[in-house]
Amino acid sequence: MPKAVSILFGALFTIAIAYAMGRVFLQRLRIKLTREEELIFGFVAGAPLLSLLLFCLASVHLIYDGVLFVIGLGVLGYAWNQKAFTFSGERLPALPRLWRWTFWPVYAVFAVVCAIYAMAPEWSPDGSSYHLGVLAHYYRAHGFVKLQSNMYANLSQGVEMLYLNAWAYGRHSAAALVHCAFLLTLPLLILRYGQRMAMPAAGAAAALFTFLSPVVMVDGASAYIDIAVVCVLFAVFYLCEIEAPPLFIGLLAGYCYAMKYTAFLAVVYVVIRFALRRRWKDIAIFAVPAAVMILPWVVRNWMWFGNPFSPLFNAWFPNPWVHISFEQDYQRMMRNYTGLTSYLQLPMELTVRGQILGGFLGPLFLLTPLALLSLRQPAARRALAAAALFALPYAANVGTRFLIPALPFVAFALAAGLPRVVLPVLVLAHALLSFPDVPARYADTYAWRISSIPLRQALRIQSEDSWLSYKWPPYRVARLIEAKTKPGDVVFSFSSIPESYTTREIRASFQSAPNEELRDYLLVALISDFQPNELSAFQFPRQSLTALRAVQTANPKPSSDDSRDMWSIAEFRVMDQGRELPRADQWRLTARPNPWGVQKAFDNWPVTRWRSWQWSQPGMFVEIDFGKPTMVDAVHLEGSTDQYSVRLKIQGRDEAGAWKDLAAEPKKSGLPPALGLRRAAIEEFKRAGVTHLLITQDDFLWDDYGRNASLWGIREVGVSDITHLYKLE
Repeated sequence: MPKAVSILFGALFTIAIAYAMGRVFLQRLRIKLTREEELIFGFVAGAPLLSLLLFCLASVHLIYDGVLFVIGLGVLGYAWNQKAFTFSGERLPALPRLWRWTFWPVYAVFAVVCAIYAMAPEWSPDGSSYHLGVLAHYYRAHGFVKLQSNMYANLSQGVEMLYLNAWAYGRHSAAALVHCAFLLTLPLLILRYGQRMAMPAAGAAAALFTFLSPVVMVDGASAYIDIAVVCVLFAVFYLCEIEAPPLFIGLLAGYCYAMKYTAFLAVVYVVIRFALRRRWKDIAIFAVPAAVMILPWVVRNWMWFGNPFSPLFNAWFPNPWVHISFEQDYQRMMRNYTGLTSYLQLPMELTVRGQILGGFLGPLFLLTPLALLSLRQPAARRALAAAALFALPYAANVGTRFLIPALPFVAFALAAGLPRVVLPVLVLAHALLSFPDVPARYADTYAWRISSIPLRQALRIQSEDSWLSYKWPPYRVARLIEAKTKPGDVVFSFSSIPESYTTREIRASFQSAPNEELRDYLLVALISDFQPNELSAFQFPRQSLTALRAVQTANPKPSSDDSRDMWSIAEFRVMDQGRELPRADQWRLTARPNPWGVQKAFDNWPVTRWRSWQWSQPGMFVEIDFGKPTMVDAVHLEGSTDQYSVRLKIQGRDEAGAWKDLAAEPKKSGLPPALGLRRAAIEEFKRAGVTHLLITQDDFLWDDYGRNASLWGIREVGVSDITHLYKLE
């Protein structure tokens, strides 16, 4: 079938299945809703049910086009047979005429713009790389696969499960259109909430304030998940306000976690609301469906990665798949965007400029402080309280889209606090300033937004391949990989690429602990400070010991650069009377942290090293249990000079089992440079199953790979713009 038709079918079929499941659920629950609310909550209630169904199918590897199609038809037929699509006779109070003539035309125009953008080829960074890249792996495998090389696969993927159904028919754009369905639902939720609260003007204005925000539109029209999350968050708030059954609220609140970890605050919000009213029985009822939505993701991660909340909380649940240092560095980086030198920049960056923080809310939200004028109204006070709670994760990541969960609540309070006469004027001004591409007149050039209406591309009058090849260099890289590698090949890259546009496994250097270790091999070969060029010799009286350990003792100040040092050991050699003791089979090696990599300090291979993969702390150790009393008088540690704050001592365990300090001041000396590090690094890559390297001219010492290809043992097989693809020989 024509591509445009398959895209529309994939999206609409998925939305229809969710809506049907939701209407059946509402029918069984017998919740009293108006006709307008049934239309909206049918989709919102069905989304978690469909997501859970697809999770179950993926768990047993039944993700086949035929299976999905038959189940979808079955759901629609069952809902029709049960007369689940019959609407209630009760209606919400009519929208005032002024707002009927303001809201619906503006909403319709921007809904069409967003739908066209969503239907056009997908080229959002996160959407094309991991949101769709991971589910593409699932689709090809007909279900879940343990992707140890991509930590993003460990996140809860409640929205991506919906995308999986749409992907089967329309691939990227069908998934984006499913997200767009949440975008179009959100303002309707806000509108109907305002009508329910007898505040129709505030509801209509807040709906458009939120919907027309440039970052909301472009996010919601891409294969991201943020707008789906905020849509369900607002639905939870709405249901609490109208005192809906706790079973329904629990389903949606649990789904919030299944969509995105930080949206777990929906559960917190509901528990607080119920607790304040001493609704203890309702909390117990609420907890059941919430747990049903949450536990599948928790259990999967516990079974596969030893961390129920992977890729977070790795210090609590240490594992070999995500390093603690990655989480530490990531948290630090997300609070310090490049170009953001002062938090005083935030108001203008968030509302008008948008380049540094990845999008902007629109100049209208410079009026946000005026939302405090609404505090005299109970509904607005509750909205602001919800906004404060749902904005808490913003402290961990100051990107603009991480404020979106609080946006509809702030918008409602703002609209409630302003004189009604100014609201239509503000809506129209906001619409004008947000229409493609009016923001080019005031926002930063590269601020993320909908800058055009790609109708020809949406209808595939211009093909997806033609448009993306012309417009987007990362797509050309993905196609290069697809053309120059074979099925089953594995490509290592320092940075991420739009993985959903290739069927090859991409191992981006930062996306897992094993990938970070591969990156380290390359850097050891290139950077002298990373190489084993220093010997620390610890001498002590000869004695019989059952175990030895090297202990890190320094405690750097948290605010200093040294606080980010990582301890490493290239080789740990145990000596007796000038002779290295051979490494015996009965030796038992361990380390804290990172016990999984300890063997690298005992392998006599210069390109590998044990690293703590956690910022330096006192008490870290690498330990050898000899398995029997052994005579020892020295320890030689070979290491690199890139660990400036590390201070070590050697401890030994005597035959009575007591640990004691043996030496704290090593004699340091240089070591001759190790040879053949480039080829040794490539050998490690081959052992890990990697077949190709992807190097861009933005990578560190990128030209060394081409100039010294024979030393590395690689051969260039393709080039795209500034990106070079090398095959490991």
